[in-house]
Amino acid sequence: MTFLEKQGIDVRQLKTLLGVYLKLDLRSSKSFGQQGKETFTSNRALLSILLMYVLSGLIIGFFVLTGADVFLFSLIASSYTFALIALAVITESGNVIFNENEPDIIGHLPITSRTLFVAKTLNLFLFALLLATAVNFFPTIFGVWARGSSVAFVFAHIVSAFLIAVFATVLVVTSYGLLMRYVDKEKFNNIIAYAQTALTILFILSYQLLPRLMDKFQININQASRDYFYYYLLYPPAWFVGLTLLLMGKVNTFSLALTLTGLLILSIVGFIALRKIAGGYATFVSRLAFDSSNYVEVKPQPFRSAAEAVQLSRAEKFGKIKALFLRYPVERAVFDLVASYIKRDREIKIRLYPTFAYFIIFPLLGLISEELSDPFYNTSYTFGALVGGAMISFVMMSAIEVLLFSEHYQAAYIFRVAPVENLSHIHQGLRKATFIYFGLPGAVILFLLYALIWRNALHAFLIIAPWVMLAPSLAMLSFLRREILPLSRKYQKGQQSARSMIIFFANSICLVVVGVAQNFAILGVISYWIFLPGVFIGSLLIYLFLRLLSGETRPLTPAINLFDSGETN
Repeated sequence: MTFLEKQGIDVRQLKTLLGVYLKLDLRSSKSFGQQGKETFTSNRALLSILLMYVLSGLIIGFFVLTGADVFLFSLIASSYTFALIALAVITESGNVIFNENEPDIIGHLPITSRTLFVAKTLNLFLFALLLATAVNFFPTIFGVWARGSSVAFVFAHIVSAFLIAVFATVLVVTSYGLLMRYVDKEKFNNIIAYAQTALTILFILSYQLLPRLMDKFQININQASRDYFYYYLLYPPAWFVGLTLLLMGKVNTFSLALTLTGLLILSIVGFIALRKIAGGYATFVSRLAFDSSNYVEVKPQPFRSAAEAVQLSRAEKFGKIKALFLRYPVERAVFDLVASYIKRDREIKIRLYPTFAYFIIFPLLGLISEELSDPFYNTSYTFGALVGGAMISFVMMSAIEVLLFSEHYQAAYIFRVAPVENLSHIHQGLRKATFIYFGLPGAVILFLLYALIWRNALHAFLIIAPWVMLAPSLAMLSFLRREILPLSRKYQKGQQSARSMIIFFANSICLVVVGVAQNFAILGVISYWIFLPGVFIGSLLIYLFLRLLSGETRPLTPAINLFDSGETN
């Protein structure tokens, strides 16, 4: 009997399940097209994100040109790897670890809980390993030329990156498993959504701040082992840097302590996952999927109280305001549909709520680096303030891309059979929903942060206002020559990360163009009171031009009547 069989894991079932999961990840994604059948599109997003990770690894590799020693270079590469992999695994794990449809599909099959758990964990691990390979391709080679390094760095860093992928995967899976075991569905959904926002802030801040701190203090292996020994014992990427040093033959108390700490923590987390979670995993998933809290008992109300009457009156007034904002029935229906998913759907919440972190991250980075002073008083530091404003359109565009996907994608066929005379009504409902639920709240967060830091609400408003004006126009870029139907596609690994990176690069171009113009206005080259109306007029013209270019004023192509051709749906 093998080790896996002793742990209650069926090897044959494990291979089959893992093969199915990999095919689902790599083959294609599904959507409901004009013919009313599931159409398949290749998962090019995974290739895109791998290419982007390779290029980002190249940038990290060039850090060796600064003359960093092997400890510092390995620490930067490991920190970057851990942050990227952890964020990617967190983003993708919700759909893997907890899939509401899966109990209906395989729940009746004689698959042991441990087998199912290990198959899902391996699926996530292979994804993490793929990303780790991409991001470490160039650092593994360039690290040989770091000060105090040798050819042995190649093997040592490969082992270290492998264990980082293992640790990130097991840590996320174990955290999910513990939550599934001890909380109900509603708390589970909320905790995961808000925890991912906090973790996004933590990871991005950590690998953004570390190079600054290293550069400021010029830390090397000798200083780290002497002055910062206990701090690195609390920093996970440093554990695997210790292993890299150890495998290179740099055996000392510092490298041994870091390596033993990392291996010990990894063993403890793995033990918890295998012993405390794997055995009851299938039960936890089924309990969350069929939680009775989803069903609300509706009791008859013989009369309305005064409070209910007031609430009803407010709802009617809100409905009138809403009718002015959303003029067409299809537009209102799409807005309400998207709003319901944003508020209630676990999958959407987990992917969307962490994007609010971008409204906090960049102001915090500027504050910590002392480059977030009021631009109207200190014109030397305007970039830190402007990059926060650019995040308004970035988050809106990211939300639009995320809202293309849903586990209930089959239901999107309703768009094909409903009488939708104008595709723009669907697009406008989606754009307005993302603006109301992400663009405006993000602008408010930035305004409050800037006003608090600068102690000047007017200056905070003047910095944020142009970016709020531009956000609806820039969001039109997502609709160029595309027929976007909300919630109409099944999500696949890598798609959100790939789309977010593409949008970020495109948004950076806008940051440069608009940021330069805003900087000139702040410097007084042009009057700021001329700049603001100019942005408003320019934004309106851009919106009209992009709408014309998108061709969205055409009718939505209806479904073909399949019964005439003898096909069945």
